[in-house]
Amino acid sequence: MSSDSEQTGYTEEEISTIEAVLFSSPRPLPTKDLKKLLSSRHKGGVKGIVDKLNQKYVENGNTFRIREIAGGLQFYLIPDYAVQVEKYFSVQRNRRLTPAGLEALAIIAYKQPTTKGEIEQIRGVASDGVIQTLLERKLIKPAGRAERIGKPLLYATTTNFLEYFGITSLEQLPKLAEMLPRPTGSPLQKSLDFRGEDVVTEDEPAEAQESET
Repeated sequence: MSSDSEQTGYTEEEISTIEAVLFSSPRPLPTKDLKKLLSSRHKGGVKGIVDKLNQKYVENGNTFRIREIAGGLQFYLIPDYAVQVEKYFSVQRNRRLTPAGLEALAIIAYKQPTTKGEIEQIRGVASDGVIQTLLERKLIKPAGRAERIGKPLLYATTTNFLEYFGITSLEQLPKLAEMLPRPTGSPLQKSLDFRGEDVVTEDEPAEAQESET
């Protein structure tokens, strides 16, 4: 985040409070929620405080910073040290997706909302297990039902999806060639055209499943 030369009016208590709350949270916190911690409005707002904190971390040579990710703010280790810490604690990449999982997730990300049947039509194989895994990892969620016979469930990506790929919005998705383990121009990529869906929105539990007829 760029610095704001006109940051004024912050109390040390406010700065420390924002820092403490962000440090204690395992998930990104929306700026609008953090604003509630400020006793009064300031020109720089929460962004100004975060800029001030990051400037302090740089000057002190700290190995961490605060960044915007998945619609919120969160502490993170700078890359060089993140790798070393991961090696030290022997962190296993159990969240790493298989090629099949990444392929199905890419289809959902670029074509959402989409149904299991459409995913299977593009992939050419049954996708029940893959979809269940993506649901369990909360990378996708039910997003209503398609307005057609059987009203099959539609799937869309979640905030966890943004966190997984380290992006703040779907507009920052990489190109298909970077997402899919297939060469550019493959039949799979060509089939990922955007089509509108008539959707009947409704609240569905994340673990809901439905087979298509």
